[in-house]
Amino acid sequence: MWNYNLLNQMIDFTKIKVLVPEAGKQALAMVRGLKELECHVTVVCQSKLTPCYSSRLPDERILFDSLFEDTEKTYKFLLEEVEKGIYDVIMPIGEKSTSIVNAHEDEFKKYVKVACAPMKAYIQVFNKQNTFDKAIEIGTPCPYTRHSRQSVEDYLKKAKFPLIIKPRQGVGSIGFHKFETEAELREWLQKPSFNIDEYVLQEFVEFDHRIGTLVFMDAEGNVCTSYNTDVLRQFPPDAGSAILIKTTQASEIQEHFVHLLRELNWQGFAAGCFMIERLTGNPRLLEINGRIPATVKLAFKCGFNIARQMLEMTYGEKVTQYPYYTGKDMYVRHFDTDLAWFLKSKDRFRSKPSWFSWKDTCDVLYSKDDPKPFWSNLWNNVLQYRKKMKLKQH
Repeated sequence: MWNYNLLNQMIDFTKIKVLVPEAGKQALAMVRGLKELECHVTVVCQSKLTPCYSSRLPDERILFDSLFEDTEKTYKFLLEEVEKGIYDVIMPIGEKSTSIVNAHEDEFKKYVKVACAPMKAYIQVFNKQNTFDKAIEIGTPCPYTRHSRQSVEDYLKKAKFPLIIKPRQGVGSIGFHKFETEAELREWLQKPSFNIDEYVLQEFVEFDHRIGTLVFMDAEGNVCTSYNTDVLRQFPPDAGSAILIKTTQASEIQEHFVHLLRELNWQGFAAGCFMIERLTGNPRLLEINGRIPATVKLAFKCGFNIARQMLEMTYGEKVTQYPYYTGKDMYVRHFDTDLAWFLKSKDRFRSKPSWFSWKDTCDVLYSKDDPKPFWSNLWNNVLQYRKKMKLKQH
């Protein structure tokens, strides 16, 4: 889509062999980006229904049915795979694989280059409490949040209910809980199985929508990719994961996010999310994800090859710098979860854009030239629907 003079010509991508573990939703767009560079790509999948396993894009597929069921077993399996000496790079994309590879970064680097954020930076961001501690310290707009050095009693002197908790480490809305009164919170605090220090405690923010800001930052702190998104639907509806987003302009929010990333010494791709407070219209930090989300497909639609940037950073070369996206609004959708939203939401026929509209919209998985991942993932989610809905209950 773009013609850049700064595109890096130092790397012969056609000679790079990449191993992509946890090749689910998040990985498919990145695998496509790698194949556009003509890299050789091997994916590790837990099931034949995994999107990348059913995709035509990978050169090779490895089936490991115990993937991530046992962290130590998965680590040993991946290490044994790279020890074969047939790969140049391991590129973890999902949260589980990124955490495992980062935790054993030195071991993996004996055999391959590791294409993800450096371990120190990733650990800082993966723990949501660390993120909010830093945000509080530098003045990033966020809900009133308990600092890790603050006692619960001191925090409650100033906090206004309702409050929410969310695990310091986790994905999606799993583990989220809302407390309407102090008595309800104190009842939880008395539970022997509940440890408040495993959670972020903060005020609940009434908001109408969320703004995402997505950035690729090189080792010098230069912004090499930047675009913003507006979350139009989420599931569960009260505080869930984004299922329909569109590109938007939000320079002030992006400035806050870039400043926070630099203070966290971030390198690589990161996705920040800010709630827009209903009463004031002010942004409030919701979270940072140091992993690559499935909606990274939107970045590729904007003309940004994040896979290329990741390899350039990994090889210590100058990272391609793309201009801030200012084109027409484009949408990306998780149709499988959006279908669950349609079944559960009272606004199913009142949503804007219409649930039935596909104008300027792509699905995170569906492509005309590679349709199988969409259908295999949809069928897999139908089979696991009850289990996933139970995890998302608040």
